Amino acid sequence: MKEPYYMIDFNAAACLFEIRVNDQPILTMNLHAQASTILPINYVINKNGKQEVTIKMLPLLGETQLSPKAKFSFNIKLYDTVKNFELKNQFSGFESKEVKEKVIPSITNKSFFDAKVNYKLKNYWLDGKDIEDIEDYNIKLKHSYLRIIKIIKSGNFDLFSKKLKNREYNMSTSMYLNSNDSKKRITSIVNNLKNGYDHVIFPENVIPIISAYGKKVSLKKTNGEPALAFGNKEKQEQIMLDIEFYFNKQTNSFEII
Repeated sequence: MKEPYYMIDFNAAACLFEIRVNDQPILTMNLHAQASTILPINYVINKNGKQEVTIKMLPLLGETQLSPKAKFSFNIKLYDTVKNFELKNQFSGFESKEVKEKVIPSITNKSFFDAKVNYKLKNYWLDGKDIEDIEDYNIKLKHSYLRIIKIIKSGNFDLFSKKLKNREYNMSTSMYLNSNDSKKRITSIVNNLKNGYDHVIFPENVIPIISAYGKKVSLKKTNGEPALAFGNKEKQEQIMLDIEFYFNKQTNSFEII
């Protein structure tokens, strides 16, 4: 298959859940109601062979045990983008058992599926320093976020785009985008930042989330949302900047990946 496209199809209710593929976050959400959707996962598939999917179901924020209504299920779907997203295969995943009145603090699941992709990502994080081996990594990480904020507030969007270059390469490559479509993604972010989305939202009580088997890290809010966002006061809207970092041994610094 020329352009295999893997997606996770899930249904969740009444829990704080986290989905990871190859120990890289796909989605974290504090969900009071019920939701179902399908999300692309190619960008965390770096090589052919066995891929790991981990699911965590935790109590809703403020609670100590899972709601009786908590549930989660998923499967993996393979599409062929060349043939108008034709479904080619489906891999079984996981379906949680009913909680009902049981006292359950959390539910976790690990499963695997085989994947074959034809692209090559810039997997610089594999040669990066283990996050937990970095002295004061949380402080250094926050400073990296503050530098990104400073770049954006100063209007240096060429430098901002350069900082996102490796991240965007991996995203566009895994989604089979051409160079024009890739540029449009960056242009869209920059245009929003230039036109009203200039109110920095970066709370103090954010937490570092380590991923990719110890090689990547990002800051998140307690509900799982990205720590950094930019608000438009007039529209009462915000755009979240979901970025991850690895520690480059050569530059001795955090870099977006």
